[in-house]
Formats: sequence, C-alpha cells, structure tokens
Amino acid sequence: MQSMDIAAILGVQDVRDVKSVVCVQPHPDDNEVGAGGTLALLAAAGCRIVFVTVTDGRYGSANPAVNPLELAAIRRRERDEAGRLLSVSKQIDLGFADGGDYSEFDVMKALVKVLRSEQPELVMTVDPWMPYEAHPDHVKTGRAVAAAVLNAGNISFPEAGSPCRIPQVAFYASSYPNVFIDVTSHWQTKMAAILAHKSQFDNEEWPLLQQFFAYQAAQAYAAGGIGQSNADGAAAGTGVEIEAAKPDSAQPEPTHSDPAPPQRFAEAFKVLAARQLHFFPMALYS
Repeated sequence: MQSMDIAAILGVQDVRDVKSVVCVQPHPDDNEVGAGGTLALLAAAGCRIVFVTVTDGRYGSANPAVNPLELAAIRRRERDEAGRLLSVSKQIDLGFADGGDYSEFDVMKALVKVLRSEQPELVMTVDPWMPYEAHPDHVKTGRAVAAAVLNAGNISFPEAGSPCRIPQVAFYASSYPNVFIDVTSHWQTKMAAILAHKSQFDNEEWPLLQQFFAYQAAQAYAAGGIGQSNADGAAAGTGVEIEAAKPDSAQPEPTHSDPAPPQRFAEAFKVLAARQLHFFPMALYS
C-alpha cells in the first residue's frame, strides 16, 4: 500500500517560513531552552514572535531566604531581556502562580482569547506527553495549548472573540520529534538568551549545563540527518522532515587533510496540524 504524506495533505507549513508565532511557556526561560535557536532564526527572517508566559516562576529557587514575589519580579525582567535578545515583539503574562492549583481549563480559556487576537501561523509550546514529565505546570500548559488550538476555531467562548483557524503547533522538548531545524548560526544567541535568566543559570552549574545543551543539540542534528538528506528532503531511514539551513555557496568536498568540521546544532520539534490534535491516533507516528 502506498504511504500518505499526511503533513502535506494537511498543509503543514515549513516552520522556517511562518511569519507569526505564539510561543507559550510554563515558566520564564522555557521557550529559550526549548526553541531559542529556532526563534532567533525566525526573527531574523522577519517573523513576528509573541511570548505567552503561563506562570510567574516564583518558586524557581532552592534558597529558602529568597522572597517568592521578589523572585517573580526578577524573572519577569530576565524574561524581557531574553525576549529582547531574540527580537520578541510582545510579551503576555497569564499571571498564574508557579506550581499553583489553577486548572488546565483556566489556561486553555485564557489562551483561546490570545490565539483569536493574535491569529498566528504557528503555535509553539512544551510537549506535555513527554514520558516521565512530572512538572504539573509543563503538563497543564502543553495540554491547554493543544486544547486552545482546537477551541480557537469553533464557536465556544464567544466572549474571547471570533473563531479563527490555527494551522499548526510545534512541541519542543518532545520525545517524538518529526522536524529538526539547523540552528548552528543562531546558537550563541540562544545561549545568551538562556543566560539572561541569571537567577536560574548564572551559577556554578552553568558550564556543565552549557555542555549538555550543546551535546543535546548536536545529537538532534545527527538524528535529523541534516546535511545528509536525499532528494525528497527526508533523511534516509528516518522518515522525518529535514529543515536544514541552506548554504550561501557550494562547499568543496572535504579531503583527508581538511580539519574536522565545526560542531553543528539543531532543535527538534513535534510539528502537527491542528486536525491531528483530535481523534488522530497516527499523530504519534507522523
């Protein structure tokens, strides 16, 4: 039986080509860690980027002397600085308490209003279906985003504005990625945006974390087969979509005397059409 290109049939757009994106993060810093390189790439191409932060991050410290409300204010300023580095056009706070008893429904309803107002070509968030994800804020945020993408297009919540179609969603921190984006040229911007969150990363653990981020991104680059794709644009044996940076000019073939190539980095996403978020069992394998 001939296979079907579901992404093409459903009109899933190349992530690099979208002109507007709403990025929903559970806490300040999640967007940068999960997708900072891709966001920098999109901004450089003229994409309008809106950040939505669900919780205030007030409990992001192990120091009992830290005042949670003061930390929340610090993290807002850090988020704004990171957004400046990534050329984010707009910051929206939903105002829920870090680790609070808010419901997934509460977040979904708030997001429907945002999505109908912004009408983005792409929504980006954390993958709530990652195995072993135990943080309630991440699980509630990711699931609420998926539900909001669906509900933004129907007649529910008339007080939130007129229905609009949200074409697709990209989940970062996913165990089931199907798109790998070459972010090598924007890697240092990603690192700077992460480090703008000084309350979280400017400490003795940063050198190790920086190495881990680089290792993870190098693994994603290799897993996506970027630079080794066939004529159909999919890496041999992977069946995943390859979204590599296009070189400006032809590169010479390496010889045995050439130095080792520079390290390359990618970010991985599970990209789905909105229609794949409901009654679509094969979405896992798309």
